Amino acid sequence: MTAAAAISIISCADFAARANIGLRAAQLALTNACSGKSWRGFDLPVLQSIEQRGGAGGKTLSLNVQLCSPELRAFLDLPTNITKHPFHSPLKRRVDDQRIAIAQDKQRIIAPALAHPQGSPERVNAIEALTGVQHQIGGKWKMVSRRTIYDWIKAAETNTVDLLPKPRSDKDQHRVLISAAWDSGCGLPHDVQLQIASEIARTARGLLAKGRSAASVRRLCEPRLQRLTVEAGANLTPAALKKACKITQKWTDRFTEMKAVNAFMVDHKVYADKHEFHVKRSLTARPMEALMGDVHTVDISVPEAMSSAFKAVRTMGFAAAMAGKVSVKVWFIAWMDAASGYMWATPVITGPGQGISQRDVAWSLYSVLTCPWGGMPDTFILDNGSEYAFLVDAVTRFAAMAELYGPKVIKCRPYHPEGKARIEGAFQVIEKGFISALPGYNGGNFLKPRLTGRGKLVAPYDRGPERLMEDLHLAIAQYNGTPQNGDLEGLSPKAMLEAKAEATGWQAQRIDPKDDTMFDLVFSKEERRDVRQGTVTIGKRRYSTSVLAEMIGEKQVPILVPYRNPDGPALLLRDGVIHKLTHETFGVTDLEGSKRKSEMVSLQRAEMHRRKATADMDVDVQQMLSDDADLSPVQHNGPVTWTVDAIDKGGFLSAPISAEEARRQQEDQVRADMEEFLAERRPRKREASGGNRQPL
Repeated sequence: MTAAAAISIISCADFAARANIGLRAAQLALTNACSGKSWRGFDLPVLQSIEQRGGAGGKTLSLNVQLCSPELRAFLDLPTNITKHPFHSPLKRRVDDQRIAIAQDKQRIIAPALAHPQGSPERVNAIEALTGVQHQIGGKWKMVSRRTIYDWIKAAETNTVDLLPKPRSDKDQHRVLISAAWDSGCGLPHDVQLQIASEIARTARGLLAKGRSAASVRRLCEPRLQRLTVEAGANLTPAALKKACKITQKWTDRFTEMKAVNAFMVDHKVYADKHEFHVKRSLTARPMEALMGDVHTVDISVPEAMSSAFKAVRTMGFAAAMAGKVSVKVWFIAWMDAASGYMWATPVITGPGQGISQRDVAWSLYSVLTCPWGGMPDTFILDNGSEYAFLVDAVTRFAAMAELYGPKVIKCRPYHPEGKARIEGAFQVIEKGFISALPGYNGGNFLKPRLTGRGKLVAPYDRGPERLMEDLHLAIAQYNGTPQNGDLEGLSPKAMLEAKAEATGWQAQRIDPKDDTMFDLVFSKEERRDVRQGTVTIGKRRYSTSVLAEMIGEKQVPILVPYRNPDGPALLLRDGVIHKLTHETFGVTDLEGSKRKSEMVSLQRAEMHRRKATADMDVDVQQMLSDDADLSPVQHNGPVTWTVDAIDKGGFLSAPISAEEARRQQEDQVRADMEEFLAERRPRKREASGGNRQPL
């Protein structure tokens, strides 16, 4: 064995010399390899060791030669045959169940012979009876010879481990590269077969990672396998080549793990649901420690039920949709107590182009916070949708007003259901167990809808919008009152809520339903506006109240617009007093408008007089301006006085000319300019040159 063949690791300096790079670049490459980054297309197997000297923390990085790929060994000029030092473990590997079953079958077969003493005629007769007979061993019927029976008896009486069949050395390894027909029929050397099998396997993995089906992978890989086989020098007829390169399903099944890679790259929801690790959440000990919120669509065919505030409009819309003119969608805005699974849900019916809004969520939450067995939770666990965005600011405002630590809001990451998996599971229970009993339930699969007969779709819900609301509320009540298994241990959500409330002495911290202002004060959006003419403008509405008369000219006043009713009165919190701002519009001949104007103007004038009373109206502004200014004479150095002689350097002022002389000089200048101009316009004579002559 040469010294080079005994190399197992190379240092960072040796790696730099072999790769023809600097030491710093080698250190950076090995450091990046520890983070999973490749170097020039190679995966570097880095070995970290702790020494007294070295990098951070005494760590020294080196390259494990035994784990280097053949391509990397060739690039670094490393030996191809690496000597592996055997590691002797005191523990043997686990015996698989199949080998144990075979050993038990052997003991069962020789049991009649073992029942007699060694060398006795009875044992000999028993062995003869076992010889030449079919026995079931490992699930298969086999003929056993006399010699084999004696060997089994010897093993049973000396060392029962010898009854175990010897393990295969190639266990869990593919003994067929691609297919038995290709391996034996292509006629290529084994090393070439290995190279082709590796390349075609990488192609199959890439196709599966990009979403191709197993059948598509086989169809696409077969022509490639034929081309690689021919390029490698196989001498087969076209028919024999096609037959040998037929890829089986068993071969493509080796790479099914690449389907998870496809989900990871293109469908994160599927990946998170099927492959990503999730933790199991238990019930909380006390009611309303956490309140989970989510929105769910109800798979029920409703021809029409527009979300109008007027019953007559909803009824007319319901009838219009019966003719198939309008389509609608039914939603559940649900809240679940994390201690019991008890659910509050608000059905919402939306028309075309409509969806769940923050106003809908606020109305739904109102029913929870005013409920005697609900109230304000310690923590909100919410979906990441925009309809819940207002709750973060709302609960922060509530905590500040109540001088409490909390409540807090936790938003679940998209496609990570463990945060609210319980409420999503409850939706499935409610829909499959209770809503499915309602007329119009379509199963939720619009590509394969439920049919009542051949080609007949489920008839739509036709009981009207008011009855639909009642039926949906009844489905939630049925869920809350039905015993369930799992964490509820045979109790219903309602019974679990009652049991935990009694055990912990919990009382709901609710908002008084008789005082809507408290809820709207907390769950509202802040808008800052300037006070102009005793009003503030939000959108297209002008809001006024008596207190605005005292706020003439104030800028950026915080106005609270309730989420529950953004078109209703706005709120103004000033000096601990809540003021309602109303949107007022008066007719041209309405005397109430004049009264309102007179009242506001009087309040504004009173405010002006109040402000004047706080000021010194006798202040002399001119005197204060004069007192603030420096009106004393300018302090300066002695000036230098200029005379005529000092500034008339050309003697023009000391020897002036007469007007007549000035006019004559001007005429002479004009005459000189005219003569120069005429001279320029007069034609010039050309000199005679050769045969060209200029006529005179």
